[in-house]
Amino acid sequence: MSRRCFRVIAALFGLASANALSPAPIADPAAMLSRADAPHDAFPEGVIRLRVVVKERGKEPLAILLELFVKGTDQSLCVFREGKQKGRKILTLGDRVFLIVPGASHPVPVSKTQRLMGAASFGDVARLRFADTYVATLRPGVEPVAGKDGETLCRVLDLKAVRAGSAYPLAVLWTGRDDGLARRLRLTLPSGKDAKEVFFTDYGDKQRLRTMEIHDLLAKGGENVTRLEFLNYEPRALDPTTFDPEGARAVP
Repeated sequence: MSRRCFRVIAALFGLASANALSPAPIADPAAMLSRADAPHDAFPEGVIRLRVVVKERGKEPLAILLELFVKGTDQSLCVFREGKQKGRKILTLGDRVFLIVPGASHPVPVSKTQRLMGAASFGDVARLRFADTYVATLRPGVEPVAGKDGETLCRVLDLKAVRAGSAYPLAVLWTGRDDGLARRLRLTLPSGKDAKEVFFTDYGDKQRLRTMEIHDLLAKGGENVTRLEFLNYEPRALDPTTFDPEGARAVP
């Protein structure tokens, strides 16, 4: 074998090995949605401590500490740990949401789109899952999205809700071209009016979300912004009664 042929074969083998180690980015829309959901799957059960900071036009910023108990993909209990709403709880079981107020005799059913604080609704805190909620169509090309460490080149997915009657039947999702993580999300009401713009601004260890910002597009001037800061993730087994409308009342 000539030395030139050997170099060509070696180069081809090296390229194949590199491709095996660094596979091409996923291009299947359904797989891309699942990849964007992966940080949730990496934390199947436990407690998340987070701070919610609300900035509304003409008002002083408001910050409050929350604890979010999560199990699986569709169960969560949000507990207010300070402020005027201290002790209140929001229980999410699939599509059902309950408000639990200290001293009240029974949990109160509420809408999943009802606001928690600022532009953040119950569903925002309860971990929206793209693959369960939408089907996607991939746009050609890439677009930059700004984040903590500069711009990230993203692929863009047009989303359509799987079920009729969704609060946001249409959406657009930007995911990192290289890592597949969600970077930006725009949610549209049934009327066709854009309601929210969400920026997933920072990820940490194990690709867990550190910060996200929710912009209220319906507010005058679009100046109302709610920032969620995920302070700590504590994986641990939780008592199943935590996610029962009556049992949740006993959670300290």
